[in-house]
Amino acid sequence: MSRIALLLVLVPALAEGQTDPTALAGFEGRPVTAIRIEGNEVTRQYVISREMETGAGEPFRFAVLAADLQRLENLGIFAETSVTAEADGEGVRLTLRVAEAPALLLLPSFIYTEENGFSWGAALSAPNLTGRSVSLSARAYFGGTGQRWAKFSHPWIKGNHLSLDFYGAERERADTMNGFNEDSWEFTPGMGTWLGRHGRLRGFVSLFQMQSDVDGKTLDPDNEDKFFRIGFSAGYDTRDSWRDPRTGWKNEVEVIHSSGDGSFWTANLDLRRYLATFRRQHLLLSGLVTMQSGTVGEDVPVYLTYYLGGANTIRGYALEDLGPSLNGKNQLLTTAEYNFKLVDLARRDFFKWSFSLGLELALFADAGIAWSESQDFGFKRYRAGLGAGLRLLVPGSEQVRLDLGWSPQGGFLFHFGSGTKPAAQRQRLR
Repeated sequence: MSRIALLLVLVPALAEGQTDPTALAGFEGRPVTAIRIEGNEVTRQYVISREMETGAGEPFRFAVLAADLQRLENLGIFAETSVTAEADGEGVRLTLRVAEAPALLLLPSFIYTEENGFSWGAALSAPNLTGRSVSLSARAYFGGTGQRWAKFSHPWIKGNHLSLDFYGAERERADTMNGFNEDSWEFTPGMGTWLGRHGRLRGFVSLFQMQSDVDGKTLDPDNEDKFFRIGFSAGYDTRDSWRDPRTGWKNEVEVIHSSGDGSFWTANLDLRRYLATFRRQHLLLSGLVTMQSGTVGEDVPVYLTYYLGGANTIRGYALEDLGPSLNGKNQLLTTAEYNFKLVDLARRDFFKWSFSLGLELALFADAGIAWSESQDFGFKRYRAGLGAGLRLLVPGSEQVRLDLGWSPQGGFLFHFGSGTKPAAQRQRLR
């Protein structure tokens, strides 16, 4: 590939970090004599260095540097990264500058589900504990859904990204689709590792409890179900960016066994393909298949079945309209979404804090089906919707979605969502 062609490939990746690739073009192939890191007031230097394949004594390559900067962005702890270079004899000396995002934030927050509406509360986020890219986040919400949860993640303890994570949550809400008031909690620790550069492997165990105020909603006649779950997942991730991907795959197979008051298997096949089209546009194709063994009401509790409609399944339908007729223990969901970049994801300064924010326009189409019995899986029960919306790219939840969907039966409907649609449709509450 010629140097000019290589620059055209790298400009989109490097521009977000405010690095001028044309200023680096003359150093291609020269030996790197030193790398100076500046701006890391909290982050340990080795946390930055271990993400970089560009090193002293190695020949300088644009492609390697672009991948280094992308891995630093994927950490989620920097609002901006940039690199400058200067001649050092026959070699090149590099300076890497980072602008750290806030290491600790306590702010008002809210959540929204189409079943329970808005809930308000407070959010604690510490994405860079001890300067080691260890993250801790916690939320407490009141309103439509009373919810308290905490997440912890240590992404690289040793080896090839050996990681430790934990999720704990308690919820109180009206399960309107199943007709009872839910009081539940779960406790899920897990461990993971990378397989080479793109492979992912994770195992976890989970304790889950559900209490109902209405007889007949739980498998146990005392209105309280308890489950012990053990599961693993294998994935393949070639995205060019975790925060704002334009090319690559993100695929995962997950298998879970639940035992206790019921006994059943759950399998998820999650496929996501990102295709770059033009300079500021890309296409997302995603598909999710969830299959569960057993019989609903005997092995699988009714509150773990899937109801379609709303922001995170088939937009253009309201959950309360489509869900009663299209539900089941299994689901198949597909989405095509074409995105136009309106405001590039870049550093924005607010007082003394720095964040990376962006804005996109999306055109989308969804289709799907849910079923429990094989005879209910058929084309006549498929539903589809399409529409357009805005994506506010924000730290923490990746994006906030504002969508206007349409379907022949549901007409025009406004949908509000948090997080990417492929990620949100994996959640039990959506």
